Amino acid sequence: MLSSINGNLKGFSYEEGYIRTSSSKYSLKNLTNRLVHLTNDSVQKESEDYGKYEKGNKLGYEEFQTYLDKNYYALNICFERDILPQIKKLTADCFRAVWGKIDPLKRSNAFELYGLDFMLDDKFKVYLIEVNTNPDLQVKESPLLSRLIPSVLENTFQLAVDS
Repeated sequence: MLSSINGNLKGFSYEEGYIRTSSSKYSLKNLTNRLVHLTNDSVQKESEDYGKYEKGNKLGYEEFQTYLDKNYYALNICFERDILPQIKKLTADCFRAVWGKIDPLKRSNAFELYGLDFMLDDKFKVYLIEVNTNPDLQVKESPLLSRLIPSVLENTFQLAVDS
């Protein structure tokens, strides 16, 4: 979330997040198979295996750490130490890049909740894919999002309205 009070910007990031997963095993053999290469919900819901591995094809950060420990134990990847700092840096860089364009009228109080999408490569380097000014706040089909989204909204309103 980014708030603006009389043109003074302040950024906040929620501590939790989630990893979108694919319904199909990754492979470079068929680059046209959208179910392998795109984890977007609107694409994944087309799969008959949607939710087969994770409810709603989503993992919380702790669940993802368990996956890393099980499948990449030799690399000693720690989500909080190795991946999350990359996400935070890219988020900060993103908002620094546009700070002069946000709230040019310097309104007395304004805020925007953003959704940022990232991608990991095979070396666990994080890439920013897109920033959404209207993030999807649907909670259906995912117990994780049923818990996470209301908490994000509550925190957003506490910071932006109640403060």
